Amino acid sequence: MYCLVYISSPTREMSDHEVHDLWRRAKINNDRDGITGILIHDRGRYLQYLEGDEAKVEATFARISMDPKHRAIIRVHGGTTSRRQFPGWALASKSNPGDRSLRDSVERLVQGCDREVAEELLKFAEARDRVAAG
Repeated sequence: MYCLVYISSPTREMSDHEVHDLWRRAKINNDRDGITGILIHDRGRYLQYLEGDEAKVEATFARISMDPKHRAIIRVHGGTTSRRQFPGWALASKSNPGDRSLRDSVERLVQGCDREVAEELLKFAEARDRVAAG
């Protein structure tokens, strides 16, 4: 199973409706391409974990990289994993309103993941919580 993790920043703050529409379109594309994963966002940064066929995951990342709604895109990790970490989730999404710990929210989403995958996603959430705390 191939997986890819990236972080990016939105070019502007999006409304809740725009974020929901972005998630909805991504879910449709992921369903079509057999990709599962998770999108974590807190308005200032996005972290996405994608898994599936390598060519389709890479094509999805290429599309995202060209999307003018993203900037400062950083590929964090790409490689193989032992199994799907988010089976049945064309795209799980966690938005943090800013008044709760992103780590606590993400911790619930990664309970069934391999330890190293969960740690990677939790480290992102912890870093974003530190930034939010100022």
